[in-house]
Amino acid sequence: MTHSSNSNDIINEAKKTDLPTYTIRQISNLYKLPASTLRYYEDLGLLTDVVHTASGARIYNQSHIDRLGGIMCFKRTGLSIAKIRQFYLYEEHMEEHAHDISQMMIDHEQDILNQIEELQNDLVHIREKVRYYAAVEDAIKKNEPIPEWHQFFANERNKNENNGYKN
Repeated sequence: MTHSSNSNDIINEAKKTDLPTYTIRQISNLYKLPASTLRYYEDLGLLTDVVHTASGARIYNQSHIDRLGGIMCFKRTGLSIAKIRQFYLYEEHMEEHAHDISQMMIDHEQDILNQIEELQNDLVHIREKVRYYAAVEDAIKKNEPIPEWHQFFANERNKNENNGYKN
């Protein structure tokens, strides 16, 4: 974290080079994160070199936006904050930790693939529920008996097999 007495110089330099800078509110709105989360990421060392003005306002730049994109990707895919922190610590010393980074990403990729497989299985179940409850609605509208879950799918399988489809 950079609490710099020359933060105005840095801000002025950014303005001279037309590098965009952002407030904590702008970044918070962009990523739909509370400002407290951004401060927490800074305290953990996930967001580094954040300039603080004399009044304490934080100034972010494109590198922070890029880093937050990575952090959010890792979080969405289930990587813990501790692992995200470890990743960025490794990245700071890439020459010594290239293998560690590679292995971490391979392991995380496998975790994501496992999650996708579980979600695909769950999606099949949800789709069955959608079809079943549509049939329940239809039965109610027609004043017919409500189908039982297991019988409904036995009938569905028989229809599909008779039409040349196999489940």
